[in-house]
Amino acid sequence: MKITVFLLLLLVCSVSTDQSTPETDKEIHLQQPCPQDVHAVLREMTASLAQLKTEMTFVQKENQEQAAKLKELEKQETEVERQKTEINNLKHELKVKQVAFSVSLLAEGDATVGPFGTHTTLIFKHVVTNIGNAYNPNTGMFTAPVRGAYHFEFYIGTHGANTAAVLVKNTNHIFAAYEHQSANFGSSSQGATLLLEAGDVVFVRLWQQSKTYDNSNRHTTFSGHLIFTMLEGNTPSLS
Repeated sequence: MKITVFLLLLLVCSVSTDQSTPETDKEIHLQQPCPQDVHAVLREMTASLAQLKTEMTFVQKENQEQAAKLKELEKQETEVERQKTEINNLKHELKVKQVAFSVSLLAEGDATVGPFGTHTTLIFKHVVTNIGNAYNPNTGMFTAPVRGAYHFEFYIGTHGANTAAVLVKNTNHIFAAYEHQSANFGSSSQGATLLLEAGDVVFVRLWQQSKTYDNSNRHTTFSGHLIFTMLEGNTPSLS
């Protein structure tokens, strides 16, 4: 708007100068203020531009400060998310480290199990402890939830019969236990520490044509627990 007024004043002054006639000489004194008016407008425009420049500088500075604050907030948010992830990982690691179970053969009463025509997985139905739920009482199998070193023990009882059982990792026989009793009660046991990958299974298999006995005293049992976890590719030396 001020620029328009300025241009109009210039136009008026120009027209007044070009069309000067004797008839208008008397009015020249009315047109003399044009230069002063132009200078006044210029001064006002200069002041306005200076004010606008100051305001723009302030706005730019404010925007820079806001951008810096936003960047800092984003950085803090990223750090919070990282800490949340780390906490969740620690919780998961703590959870998988809590693995232990202890079970016995019969849920109740007393009975002799076997003989069978083939090697048969013993299903230990009485669960005393199953921290981490890695043991399945429906299948008799323990499934490793994480890579690490585990320790297992099993006991087999017999009453007046031969009994034999073997600790199995996946399809591999590890250690076997054997007991022969013609009339009395007896038991045998074995134990092993195994390096397991996540998903490996461990169970006790009754030898074919063997029997095992259990009652409320819980003679035939299977137990195991995680000793420590191991990172992938970290295999201990056998020497």
